[in-house]
Formats: sequence, C-alpha cells, structure tokens
Amino acid sequence: MKSHLIVLLLLAVILSLVQRVFEKKRSEKHELPEHVKKSPVSEALQELIATAGGIYLSLVLLVSFLQIDLAEEWFVFDVGMDPPAFISLLISIVQPFFVKLARLVKGGV
Repeated sequence: MKSHLIVLLLLAVILSLVQRVFEKKRSEKHELPEHVKKSPVSEALQELIATAGGIYLSLVLLVSFLQIDLAEEWFVFDVGMDPPAFISLLISIVQPFFVKLARLVKGGV
C-alpha cells in the first residue's frame, strides 16, 4: 500500500513539473540568448521549490502568529515531515493544475 502512495506522489510531482514546463513554454517570449541556457524543466523545478518555500514561510508565520500547536512531525510514507513543509509542498504541486482549470473555466487554452 505504501509503495502505491509513493508512486502516486512521484507521479503527482512529475505531472506538476510537466504542467509547469508547458506553462513556461506558453508564456515564453523572444529573449536575448544568455551564456547559460535554462531548460524548461530546470525552471519548472526552480519555480516548484520557490513556490513551496514561499508557502512554507507564510504557514510558519501564520502558525506562530495564531499560536497554533501542531505535531512535531507528520509521518508520510514513514518519513517524518514538518507539517507546514508537507502542506506547502502539497499546495505547490497542485497549484499549476488550478491555474489550468481557471484558464479553462475562463474559456482560454
């Protein structure tokens, strides 16, 4: 059962990265060449980590401000994780799918 959940989590991360790559390619305009050329995958991974980091900081500040007591660790697939870290990673994984859904609802591509 745990192996199925790990595979599902990895698949979700991969699909999130693929969706971010498509979004990067869609919004990409003509840019001047640089010495180091970024790939769409590296930019998508960088964006995923940056988004998760921003959400994590916001959650930590919110929990601290509201003085909410959280468990020390949540165990996900037998790996101990900080609850705000897990929530921020989860939100950042599903975020590009909500962007696509919003675009489809508005009638865009």
